[in-house]
Amino acid sequence: MMDDSVVAELEKIQKNGSEQPVLFDKDDYYKTERSPFKRQALICLGVFMLNLAAGSTAGIAAVLIPQLTNDLGRNKFTTELESWVAAISCLALFFGNLMSGYLMERFGRRISLLFVSLFFLLGWCIIGFANNILHLVLFGRFITGICQGWLGPLGPVYVGEITTPIYRGFFLASLSLGIAVGVFLSHLFGTFLHWSYACQLCGLFPLTAGIILFFAPESPAWLASINRIDDCISSFQWFRGASPAMKLELEKMLAEQSKRDKSKSKFETLKENIKKPEFWKPLCIMVTFFAITQLSGVNVICAYSTDMMKKLMGKRAKDSHAYAAMLSIDVLRCVSLIIACILLRRSGRRPMSLFSGVFTSLSLLGLATYLYLVDKNIIHHISPFISLSLIAFYIVVSNMGISLLPWNMVGEVFAAETKGIGSGISVMMTSISFFATVKTAPAMFESIGHHGTYMFYGLSTTFGTLFLYFCLPETKDKTLLQIEEYFRYGKKRNTTEKDVIDI
Repeated sequence: MMDDSVVAELEKIQKNGSEQPVLFDKDDYYKTERSPFKRQALICLGVFMLNLAAGSTAGIAAVLIPQLTNDLGRNKFTTELESWVAAISCLALFFGNLMSGYLMERFGRRISLLFVSLFFLLGWCIIGFANNILHLVLFGRFITGICQGWLGPLGPVYVGEITTPIYRGFFLASLSLGIAVGVFLSHLFGTFLHWSYACQLCGLFPLTAGIILFFAPESPAWLASINRIDDCISSFQWFRGASPAMKLELEKMLAEQSKRDKSKSKFETLKENIKKPEFWKPLCIMVTFFAITQLSGVNVICAYSTDMMKKLMGKRAKDSHAYAAMLSIDVLRCVSLIIACILLRRSGRRPMSLFSGVFTSLSLLGLATYLYLVDKNIIHHISPFISLSLIAFYIVVSNMGISLLPWNMVGEVFAAETKGIGSGISVMMTSISFFATVKTAPAMFESIGHHGTYMFYGLSTTFGTLFLYFCLPETKDKTLLQIEEYFRYGKKRNTTEKDVIDI
């Protein structure tokens, strides 16, 4: 039986609805007098600005490390300190992930995002005004790293819950684009400005995000989970409009919420939920998918771009050439993600993941083989054209799928009651892998060479792609409830024909 309050609210929204289930139809969305697309886009812009700050956190090390080396000298700024400046934000990701799931469930998505904005701004200010004091630089990097980890599950969850299914893939993909643009802007600022000024400019991203999100409504799914039904309906209609398909989705969400046993404690409910297939199945998939992304080396290139470009261009390369190559790679990354965002409207998550995984593996293995032949003097002189073409191809194909889609799907695949803990654990895995790959990269370059490092990343991506082939489902154009039911019942369940709400 449903709560009386829920029944009353459903009766209100059913007055103009149909008696039979209505499948989500793009035409219904456009028939509404005031399309909510602009509202969704505006609020997603706020989350996008936070992702610019997160991308800047990942990218600033590539310009911070060379400038600190010049300012302090190699005697004071050792290889060990260099690796910590690059990796400490990655270590802090873990603590941000631990906090994120609890805080988004306890205080809501919107309030959590506002706190992320505030602490992001604080972290960038500490770095920007550190004045070559390494302890302050490391402290500021740690704070921005916590915020990056805090945002990791929070941003996709909020965007996934407020957006319409036909646009959800696009908006979620734009968050990964925000990371790439943030990396590019941090590199651009650091190329032409002192690192302190570059960090101060990066602080403008969370400031802008906080202003936008201050005026945003809370997630309707979270409001429903704490039984604030009136607020849930108002928020849902603000974000989604009032088309028949939207009314049906709202009815289903409230009906699902009413079925939950509220007599049990949160801990007992959590223990029951984590045993359900709609929790542990997507958790296994997402944990592995995030690990595959990091083991492909995508963030190693962000952190050590200048040094890696010098190696790929040969011993005669000048610093200015390396910076130019770094910025070119950044632009290529952004363009690739823009194309991927567009393709996600037409193509599914699964085919794009498999395409990206296969060609990312081939590009890494090809680059490793070429550098090995150069190292063994079988090829006497490195050709910047060949090496940079291979790395450019790698950047394109990796950002068309395996770098993008885990962040896209983590906001889709978990049920509402386990979204916080599920997305938190999933992103925690990428934090651990992120820290491990970035921290160990300098040692791997020295011990097994660049060719050995690329070979390791290529083989890891190959095995990961095989896993995705057998385990990754398709979520394109499905409502969050349909995705939940896929994991609950399996492929044979036809979710588009069964969902009649019994009041």
